[in-house]
Amino acid sequence: MLKIKWLLVLFCCAILVSNATIAQACTGVKTQATDGAVAFARTLEFGTPLKSDILFVPRGQDWVSPAPDGNDGMTWQNKYAFLGPNAFGEKMFVDGINEKGLYLGGFWFPGIAKFPKATDNDAANIIAPQAFGAFILGTCATLDEVRKAISKIQLVGVTFKKMGMILPMHWIIMDKTGKSIVVEPINGKIVVADNPVNVFTNSPPFAWHLQNLSNYANLTSRNSAPTTIRDYNVAPIGQGSGMVGLPGDFTPPSRFVRMALLSNSVESIATADEAVNQAFLLINNISIVKGVAVDIKADDSVSADYTQWTAVYDLKRHRCYFRTYDNQDIRMVQLDKLPLESGQILTIPMWNSKPEYKDITKQAK
Repeated sequence: MLKIKWLLVLFCCAILVSNATIAQACTGVKTQATDGAVAFARTLEFGTPLKSDILFVPRGQDWVSPAPDGNDGMTWQNKYAFLGPNAFGEKMFVDGINEKGLYLGGFWFPGIAKFPKATDNDAANIIAPQAFGAFILGTCATLDEVRKAISKIQLVGVTFKKMGMILPMHWIIMDKTGKSIVVEPINGKIVVADNPVNVFTNSPPFAWHLQNLSNYANLTSRNSAPTTIRDYNVAPIGQGSGMVGLPGDFTPPSRFVRMALLSNSVESIATADEAVNQAFLLINNISIVKGVAVDIKADDSVSADYTQWTAVYDLKRHRCYFRTYDNQDIRMVQLDKLPLESGQILTIPMWNSKPEYKDITKQAK
């Protein structure tokens, strides 16, 4: 009976995803060193250019969330400085890290996201999806604080005017210990759950992705052993035979499985620098080149997801490393070296540069 139940869940989620009008792709994965350093990598895929820049927010900024009726929702002042990529020139954060090593990443959740409705008697506690990142990064230092904050607010659907829609989002939040939770709007309720695999993608819901891992429990980083089929000896071809069957497409379930199994198989590392490097190497398995993931709309218009940028966050040293589609050079921003009490939001451009290919010809000996 349980098996039939899960087959129905898989079928229904597949229908919801296939009918989603927007199916942008993002993937996140954690690496952790033996010295306790934690890094989190994520890709940002979207068919429309987000024109992201890194925004640095010092302590003590005033914030106001929009409410569904066009009035103001919750107001607050950020206790902690934080930084991260924005979108569409707005003070909204796709993801980011704060001075306490708390990370938040927003991921597209199409076909599933359904936020609670606002209640009139608690309008002062309304937080819109586009304001949620700034609220959490600015006011929380640990996952316990995040859980308490979520229990006191109304995270409800509010139209984001530049896209003319309620942003269908869900989030992964991780603190400097490396533990993480997911926050999802499902059936009009906010669901908060532990994330034991520290991997995140898009629809279906997170619980579905965890259950789906059962279909790949046989995969391993160890090569398959030779076997005999009747009188014929069969040997695996080449390295990696233990992972034969690992999904390689760009759908959210496949990306989730790929990151979960690969991150579970990597060698142990010792330092923060190694954690950052390993995070980039893992997330390389996800990057989408323009043209390989195309959606043809009913009006024959084309939407092509591509990896607009990739970011890796060092939760121990409060750093953001990133590269963009047009510039694969890795650049770094150090939160602790920025003016935490400056009173002014600063912008660090992500896009105004082209790759510089270092010529080492003269090093020939």
